[in-house]
Amino acid sequence: MLITDTLKFLKCAVLAAVFITCNTLNATAQEEEVIWDAKPSKKEAIYKRTDRIAYKVEIKNNLRTDQSGRLSYTIISPNNKEVSSSSISVKVNKKSSGKYQLSIPTQPAGFYKVNIMLNTNEYDDTIRRVIGINPQQISSAGNKPADFDTFWDKAKDELNKIAPNYKVTAQPDSDKKNTNVYLVEMKSIGNITVRGWLTLPKDRKPKEKFPVWVILPGYGGEGVKPIYGSPQMAVLSFNVRGHGNSKDVIHTTTEGYVTTDVENRNKYVFRGAIMDCLRAIDFIETRKDLDSTQILVSGASMGGYLSIAVASLDQRVKLCSSNNPVFCDYRASVGSKEWPMKSFTEYGRKRGIALNTLLYNLNYFDLKNFSDKLKCPALIGMSLLDNLAPPANVQAMLNNIKVKYKLFVYPELAHEVPPSIYEYLSNWTMDKFGLF
Repeated sequence: MLITDTLKFLKCAVLAAVFITCNTLNATAQEEEVIWDAKPSKKEAIYKRTDRIAYKVEIKNNLRTDQSGRLSYTIISPNNKEVSSSSISVKVNKKSSGKYQLSIPTQPAGFYKVNIMLNTNEYDDTIRRVIGINPQQISSAGNKPADFDTFWDKAKDELNKIAPNYKVTAQPDSDKKNTNVYLVEMKSIGNITVRGWLTLPKDRKPKEKFPVWVILPGYGGEGVKPIYGSPQMAVLSFNVRGHGNSKDVIHTTTEGYVTTDVENRNKYVFRGAIMDCLRAIDFIETRKDLDSTQILVSGASMGGYLSIAVASLDQRVKLCSSNNPVFCDYRASVGSKEWPMKSFTEYGRKRGIALNTLLYNLNYFDLKNFSDKLKCPALIGMSLLDNLAPPANVQAMLNNIKVKYKLFVYPELAHEVPPSIYEYLSNWTMDKFGLF
């Protein structure tokens, strides 16, 4: 089974975090002495309008007194209006448990916040959840520009005129776990140098070609590091401009990166970042030890955005993995105080640029406008409590995909996914690439 040391390390790290979290929760529970949870009647909390929607609530009362009161809910619509509420009476005797069910009326298509409140004579708390109802019917108000494809064809033509000047430098001090590490450098659009880390198994046969796993960075500048320990794949940890070891020319603040030259779509930082990724695919084709017919691109957050954008623009990508992709359906977030819309609004206000002007340019970078061109198999993770990649925004992008894809929904997570999806990715990749 193809599970890299990185995945094993990730699993251990997450398990350690869970252990610490569980200990903290246990300590908190001992202090509060009332433990409760609410589970949706469907595991992923995604419903059809004809489904019976409910939350199963279990209350454990460790107090020395009986607890009685109300168990209630409110439903908040996508435009933040309360659309439904109700409550039932509860009574849980001392040192005992009680199970209850809240039935929730169906709603039009969309994602809805669900606030579940427990109020007893000695305890008050709220659990916040999200449900999706007929999400495949969610549509976006923003239209794809008529010249969208032409815009990106011109960007690719401009990239092709830049001599890549590939440079590969062995990193002997970094070799470990039977892996060779190389610093990879190349010129991209705007003649900017971008870099990454290529890792290959030391024990390889002459003329052996390895499938390539391209890992793209999340937002924030830290970038990706070398990945060790995959015996059957080459791994290219690639940093687009402004991230990791590609920050020498573009080195903005974390807040400032997303708005860099956004008022000019031909200079916007993500035009360059996406072309950087295509240049990395070009690099793979030049290597005799890399199999350019078996390329997986993957990432989370901004890396998830780049993965789908690149796989949509470049048919050389054969598999795509994207978790919690950001920058989907910008217009649905107008008025939001969350990143990134908050950053665009503030940027325009300070410079006297109308938000509609920025939104017009962002149409060329909205992930939902790329995804209809996605042709390769894709594995996508979506978390319902995510405020940076809201599920309704992500769903608008998903609804434009014309090929089958595998979607994992996590109803109790925010901007994160569990380690199990990475193990699935490993096995899925092994199967798709025939690695046995």
